[in-house]
Amino acid sequence: MYYPTIDLSSNYSRNFFNIVQVGAGGNGGYLVQRLSKLLYALSEKDKNLEFSYKIIDGDIVEPKNLQRQPFISQDLDQPKAKVLAERYSNAYQIPIFYKDEYINSPDNLHELFNIEYSFGSPIQILIGCVDNNASRQIMHKYFESSNTIIYLDSGIDSVDPEASKESGYSGQVVCGYRRSSKTILAPVGGVYENILTDKDSRLPMEACGQQVVNYPQRMQTNEMAALIMNGYLNTILADHEIVSHYTNFNARNNIVSPTYLTKDMVS
Repeated sequence: MYYPTIDLSSNYSRNFFNIVQVGAGGNGGYLVQRLSKLLYALSEKDKNLEFSYKIIDGDIVEPKNLQRQPFISQDLDQPKAKVLAERYSNAYQIPIFYKDEYINSPDNLHELFNIEYSFGSPIQILIGCVDNNASRQIMHKYFESSNTIIYLDSGIDSVDPEASKESGYSGQVVCGYRRSSKTILAPVGGVYENILTDKDSRLPMEACGQQVVNYPQRMQTNEMAALIMNGYLNTILADHEIVSHYTNFNARNNIVSPTYLTKDMVS
């Protein structure tokens, strides 16, 4: 069956991808594994491919992270972004940069994306791998202020100890796209509007001293979210296309349900 796609290649004169990933925990950590290998493979195949890959997260590795996130005991007490950037930069001999801080305004993202490039405009890709809507609201504002940008966001349900054993397996990945100051595909805040109206969510640095209810996430759900995100990135980086708007999934039942593009979206 034919589904329309968005062709990205006509908007850019050269293959330069400027990638900023916010969050290096559960799904973010597993995404670094996959995306770094994808970037290595694509750059080996296409010598004209250029990229900048930055990871930002202020979290440090704690003992509770060892069960469900891609860290080992030697990583304890180190910044997650630093551990992942150095590990996979060394493994694949590609440049991966990091900043061990949290974002607190769209200006932080502007600084991370700010690259002087002499061969035209790079393709900006913002990747959200966070567990709070306050950070998503910041990324939404940056998306809305950008001329042209791709914004991928993954969100997964937490395990509720008082609920059934089926909790914590669902999630979604949303691909927002903005071109020439016009939103072509709504970002996650446009698809799930409760994200933008959430007044209770706090940024990680604002939660200090407050009682935080911390429900764990399932490793399988984190890995499935990362796998689906990398699928979007594969078609974007390799084929210069966007093939679907968002994908809902359930890691317990292995169900994946994409919402494909319509002709109105690509016209």
